Amino acid sequence: MAERQALTQAVEEYLEAIQRFSGEGEGPSTTQLASHLKVRPASVTGMMKRLAGLGLVTYRRYGRVKLTPAGQRGARAIIRRHRLAERLLTDMLELPLERVHDEACRLEHALSPEVEDLIARKLGDPEHCPHGHAIKARSEERTVTLTEAPQGRLLRIVRIEDESPEVVRYLADRKLLPKAAVRVREHEPLGGGVVLDVDGETQTLGRELAATIRVKSPRRGRRS
Repeated sequence: MAERQALTQAVEEYLEAIQRFSGEGEGPSTTQLASHLKVRPASVTGMMKRLAGLGLVTYRRYGRVKLTPAGQRGARAIIRRHRLAERLLTDMLELPLERVHDEACRLEHALSPEVEDLIARKLGDPEHCPHGHAIKARSEERTVTLTEAPQGRLLRIVRIEDESPEVVRYLADRKLLPKAAVRVREHEPLGGGVVLDVDGETQTLGRELAATIRVKSPRRGRRS
């Protein structure tokens, strides 16, 4: 039973990882999955063969991994549990935001469908996790990254893509979490950073980090 439970958890983690990469475009390569999950490429190859046998992915050696409809349903289910767990940890238990992702990774495999639905109702069926990601399905809201955002317009942060503790802590210290209002003052030349006005203070973010922060796309012809 313990071995079966561990295998089920591993399958869920792979499905979740594939879905997250697929949200950025085409599916991931096995090399990307190995790096993300911190496992050997051979382990990824073995799991891909297993998932393909279960009808959850389509996979060709040296090609991209894609979820089948059944795989997508499984991935969305585990991601929903993860994001509901994050809301539970922040809204009810008041856990610091930089800790909720790792804790939710542990909880997501233990929640039964009944408990999952109870959590959702208790929290009022929230639409987004604390990092700004849609809970039920991929958000259709138009957004741009801070590296793409125009200068001078008041924008609101919608979500942060990097949920690692050190990044979340860094952004929290600088008031750059979802719902925060920001204004791009300057895109520094030659691949430099993004200069922001945040609550009356000037801050500069490195370009790589700024590219992981998405804001509401401004409406054409209107300036705030």
